[in-house]
Amino acid sequence: MARFISQEKLDKLYDSLHTHNLDFLFLTDSEAHRDVNVKYLTGHPEDASLFVDIKNRQTILIPWDYQLARITSEADRIVNMADYQGLIAATIEVFSESSSSTPKVGIPRGIPYDSVHLITEKVPNTEIIYNPLIIDSLLADLRSTKSEHEITLMQKSVDISNQLVKEIEEIIITQSKIKTEMDLAIFVESRMRELGAFAVGFESLVASSARSWQIHTYPRADPKQSMYQKGLALIDFGVQAVDLTSDVTLPFIMGPMNDKMKTIVETVKSAHDNSIDAISESQYLHEVAEVAYNIIEKQGYQMPHSLGHGIGLTVHDAPLLRKEPTHESMLKYWTPTPIEEGMIVTIEPGIYEKDVGGFRLENDVLITRNGPKVLTNAEPIFIDLN
Repeated sequence: MARFISQEKLDKLYDSLHTHNLDFLFLTDSEAHRDVNVKYLTGHPEDASLFVDIKNRQTILIPWDYQLARITSEADRIVNMADYQGLIAATIEVFSESSSSTPKVGIPRGIPYDSVHLITEKVPNTEIIYNPLIIDSLLADLRSTKSEHEITLMQKSVDISNQLVKEIEEIIITQSKIKTEMDLAIFVESRMRELGAFAVGFESLVASSARSWQIHTYPRADPKQSMYQKGLALIDFGVQAVDLTSDVTLPFIMGPMNDKMKTIVETVKSAHDNSIDAISESQYLHEVAEVAYNIIEKQGYQMPHSLGHGIGLTVHDAPLLRKEPTHESMLKYWTPTPIEEGMIVTIEPGIYEKDVGGFRLENDVLITRNGPKVLTNAEPIFIDLN
């Protein structure tokens, strides 16, 4: 499996880290700390340490499974720990080849302490540079736009998602097989694998009107909760067909709508459609987000989350679609995010009211040179409970 990062972006990574006087970037992916950037930079699926040698412009992968890495990974060097009797000796070997007697090693946010301690203990002259504002932001920015290869992989996830939307509508309208929230989650997660998905993008969120106002609603919280209760309900699911995951929210209107429900449904739909249209007319992502927030707030409601986010190797990639901050303490750290070709983002406005439930409509959108291309086909589904 080839790495996901392009050579152009890899060169940008080397150049950017060089300007910060770093000798190495150290990343690790393990059960204790999953870091998808190892996969992004090498294609290796999981369980490996990675040193990005900035001065020599090479990637050095130390996998737990050397044979697997030889098949799946694209790195300048793949180190077999068995040759060094373990990770510690292999790591020391990497640093012994450094041209610097006091190598500066950059690390990202969240890296386990014992991984860092291993380096500082065995290579005592090492200087650890912890600056997530530089390292995490740089990696996130590189992943925020997708290559043609990544877009092709995403399309496989999208195709399965769209088939699932069609089947969910059929099975919910007929009320034939699905009785509870858990039934629907099981159906979706098993069916996507039958359709060719590699894995679920994330644990599905399913909620009848009794719980949908809570935003993040895992069916395991109440496995016997009936889906068919009057009000607003939803399912939020992701399909990982190969490596990139989709993210779709399909809302249901159960039974006849009262005036409040009708206002919520129409407002969310308007926020969804108008914010997608605004992509073509906007320069920055916060301008798109503000379209949706303004529509919702004019109706007297609040949206307690961002309008959307990037998707890719994780379900929450960069960038975020949110309003320009108003508080001075946040503004001084904020810079607007330009809309760029190759971004794949979710558009997911929502309103949540305890007496009628939550209503969120979410689709995945690819930003092209010609404007937004809506990839998924979620629409509100009306269910007659009579």
